[in-house]
Amino acid sequence: MLHLFIIRICLMENNVVALNQGYDHSFQAREQLLIERLAHFDELIVSFSGRLESCYSIDLCRASGAKIRAITLDNPTRSRSEVARARRYCQHFGIEQWVIKTDEVIFCDRSPHVVVQIDPIRALLAHLQTHPEWSHLPLLLSGSVEERDDYLGKFGSLPANTIWFFADNGVMSRDFRYGFNKRQLDRWGKGSNGCLSNRFTSSRQLDPRYLRMVDQAEQMLADMELDEAQVFFHTLCDCSTILARVRLPEHQRAQAFDRQSDILSALKSTEFDLVTLDMAQQERHDLAI
Repeated sequence: MLHLFIIRICLMENNVVALNQGYDHSFQAREQLLIERLAHFDELIVSFSGRLESCYSIDLCRASGAKIRAITLDNPTRSRSEVARARRYCQHFGIEQWVIKTDEVIFCDRSPHVVVQIDPIRALLAHLQTHPEWSHLPLLLSGSVEERDDYLGKFGSLPANTIWFFADNGVMSRDFRYGFNKRQLDRWGKGSNGCLSNRFTSSRQLDPRYLRMVDQAEQMLADMELDEAQVFFHTLCDCSTILARVRLPEHQRAQAFDRQSDILSALKSTEFDLVTLDMAQQERHDLAI
């Protein structure tokens, strides 16, 4: 019986390895095909938010040998850690980057509670039109198949002079995540929890001050090695007490329980009154630009 048990364990381990190796091999072949197709572009502007999708996209563009420039829309809904990651990447590889700093709250997500949204891609293109040296170049977007379909459902059409290369080649959100981790792109900085506007239940709460509170709180948690934390913003029925609802993946919750007093102190320093821990799983509903 023990002999059979050991054989079964070995077979299971071999199956897992074989499956991973097979998927990895097919993924590498597909990735190489994407790089070869990207090499046909002479020059591109790459929308580079610092999120994992855009990190993977620009890394393949760079590997293709195409001449690239990066454009980053830095507005209050954008995480500081992601903007910093984009800067570090461009500085290291000598990529010309244009960071557009704006206080305008432009939603880069698919949050159902936001009724009226500014089209983030057309907003980006409007900025490009003010830059003659850049305006004639096509804008490559890192959107997946799901994100492109969602964008079409919300805004009706794809803007002119944009290239949805990855969506056109069937790249799904899970492929971006796999590629990002395989190429170890988190070495340029942790943090890829998406548009900060996802942390609010009402668009009326989307004030630059509150967005900064959420961003600072998430950065503090990241400094405590809770780098996958999301901080959701709530006001209680008295309309003055502000609550931070911290959502963590299951593997980081025990660590959070052990550091409750540190977390409470840190988040109160960002002007939150109360802090709770959410036991639900993380969700993502953002559009990569």
